[in-house]
Amino acid sequence: MTPTVGTSVARREDPRLLRGEGSFLADLVGDALQFAFVRSTRASASIVDIDLTGALASPGVVSVLDGATFARMAGPLEPIYLPNPRFVEATGFRTAPLRVDAIAVDRVRYVGEPVAVVVATDRYLAEDAAERVEVEYRDLPGAFTAADALADGAPPVRPDCAGNVAASLRFAKGTVPDGPVVVEGSYRMGRHSGVPLETRGVIADFDLDTATVHLVTSSQIPHLVRTALCRAAGWPRSDLRVSVPDVGGGFGTKANIYGEELVGCVLARYLRRRVAWVEDRAEHLVATAHSRDRRHTNRLVLDHDGRILGYADDFVVDLGAHNFWLGGVTANSAIHGLGPYRIPAFDVTGRAVLTNKTPTTQYRGAGRPEACFAMERLLDRAASVLGLSRVEIRRRNLITAAELPYEVGALYHDGQPIVYDGGDYLALLDRCVAEVERIDLDSVSRKELRDGERLGTGYAMFAEGTGLGPYEVGRVVLLASGRFEVSSGAASAGQGHETTLAQVAADELRVPLEAVRVTRADTGVTEDGIGTYASRSAANAGPAVAAAAGELVADAKQALGRRRGAHWRGGDVRLDEFGFFHPETDTKVTWEELALALAGERQEEAGDAPVLERVHTWRPDTVTWTAGAHAAVVAVDDATGFARVLRYVGVDEGGRSLHPSIVEGQVMGGVAQAIGGALFERFEFDPTGQPLTTTLMDYLLPATTDVPRIRLAHVEVPSTMNPLGVRGVGESGIIPGYAAIASAADDATGGRTHLDGTPLDPTVLRRAP
Repeated sequence: MTPTVGTSVARREDPRLLRGEGSFLADLVGDALQFAFVRSTRASASIVDIDLTGALASPGVVSVLDGATFARMAGPLEPIYLPNPRFVEATGFRTAPLRVDAIAVDRVRYVGEPVAVVVATDRYLAEDAAERVEVEYRDLPGAFTAADALADGAPPVRPDCAGNVAASLRFAKGTVPDGPVVVEGSYRMGRHSGVPLETRGVIADFDLDTATVHLVTSSQIPHLVRTALCRAAGWPRSDLRVSVPDVGGGFGTKANIYGEELVGCVLARYLRRRVAWVEDRAEHLVATAHSRDRRHTNRLVLDHDGRILGYADDFVVDLGAHNFWLGGVTANSAIHGLGPYRIPAFDVTGRAVLTNKTPTTQYRGAGRPEACFAMERLLDRAASVLGLSRVEIRRRNLITAAELPYEVGALYHDGQPIVYDGGDYLALLDRCVAEVERIDLDSVSRKELRDGERLGTGYAMFAEGTGLGPYEVGRVVLLASGRFEVSSGAASAGQGHETTLAQVAADELRVPLEAVRVTRADTGVTEDGIGTYASRSAANAGPAVAAAAGELVADAKQALGRRRGAHWRGGDVRLDEFGFFHPETDTKVTWEELALALAGERQEEAGDAPVLERVHTWRPDTVTWTAGAHAAVVAVDDATGFARVLRYVGVDEGGRSLHPSIVEGQVMGGVAQAIGGALFERFEFDPTGQPLTTTLMDYLLPATTDVPRIRLAHVEVPSTMNPLGVRGVGESGIIPGYAAIASAADDATGGRTHLDGTPLDPTVLRRAP
């Protein structure tokens, strides 16, 4: 049987989704009670009084709770990820205690924070009743920007966070010299986020027989959600099952925990009823976690030939009112700012700061695009100062194939030494340049440039640690029908797990792809797991499923030995596409025959009853690194300063591709989001913390007409860090995209501008002489 891994088989999930037969959270609400939130209209205020009487008297209302009442039912939520203790010690990483009430008790810290919840027989009645809750606030001084938060005497966003610094670190090696050539910069990436097509939502149901709650949530991390919610509620893990339906996009915004999930669980248990909440878009834009929003102030020290001698960076992350991933998003920026370059000495300091704005979380790249933008923009500036081309300055500093694997001399935030395990970074740049040269730019200029537009080309490179542990779980089951069921802790939000994990299992089991069904992530099926984020699923869930399938084959051979005698217990039993074959006796047993026999032993009826099951926990030693060189071709309008991306090239060094077209789609999706972040997307607030971006008329997303032809090349360098040889690719498209687009826009002005922030400022480009 020809292996399916490495081929672009038809995606298993596409037919039902294209037919409109997907099962998303809102499709499952049914006759559940629905709850709606009263959300704060102030960014920083004390709650003087909440009058619930109007809501309680409203038609259809079942219950109304304020924060003080809810706090007696469940405790606060806490961060779900902090770096390894070895990294903490090496970098002096410090974090303040962070405890977040699901419903505000006596103070609100951002517009959109829940202050009460109303449960009614339907959503409309719940919303109507919520409008009858009267809240009296007393405004308090707030910190509405990172600069405000760090100022002397700044009002504290949270009382246990001194100076509003929630996390800090210093990531360093050696001593950064003073010269001979010093180039400095300050770069800012604006606040934006994933804004998936499907908003968030939860359904919680109470089982009267078992006294347990089943939470269905549109999430990328159901197992981490269960852990966090049980900790806050004081429940044992056995009291809560968390599963995910089809998820209509996540991008990190759903790789998070939210107070609404805790509220749903507690309400279901309190009311002994099935309850549901589905977020509307207005709520999403003010209450679902944002991302990015950071400034890097950096310095490159080079010799006169343009070779880097040292790099320093001091960055500040605006977390908003809280961030449950503050350890990861802070550490990621420190680590990934070095890129694929040979840097003898570096000194990177970072602070994560609380402000009175919407909380933040990780968004595709999670600190990596910001750090990449700062380094790549500064390299462009250094090239200009030294009179080098932007390609040449990179070529002189790239780690060569002869130097790989390359020890950086510092720790990753998993506590392990950073070792770039790639193949040839210089070849990536050369290939990218060659791909750009294949584009007929003269033809593009003639046919696609509008009057008053100029064309420019820009480059950017990146390196990323992918496949982050600490582990992932894979489960493979032989059913009585002779078919197979696969599950893992990696929850799909469009990544194609139903296809790729089926490919992995089918190849190990030597069965047709159609014989394998991949189920959605569910703590009731796979007891443990981590989730989908940080370009980790293929590199962790893939090996876990492969190992579980291999162990299932071994169990099947043992079962055959028990049933067929000692001669079947030897090592000569082979498995091929026709089943198990014993050459000495020239006999064969198919999976279906074995399953039927085992079902008979257990007196199981044929069908979906499991007859053999294996669960494997894959634990990687550390991350495996990918890298890439990207280029953008951008048109800039002289009169308006608006930029358009006309072509895009990405050359990425990845591992073995489980499914090449899914890999390509992942990279393209990242590029599209980089275009959005570079040109359009921005959450804005007024000076008092009031959000100004509250509809999709204000928050601009890229349309299909904004995404150009994308030319991709995947350079396969199998990883030695996992048995499948895979590396993560989910963030490869977005990390360098912002910098490449900014570089191209500068080139379009003839180098008369140096763009230092996103989204790109048309007024700067318009004023270029």
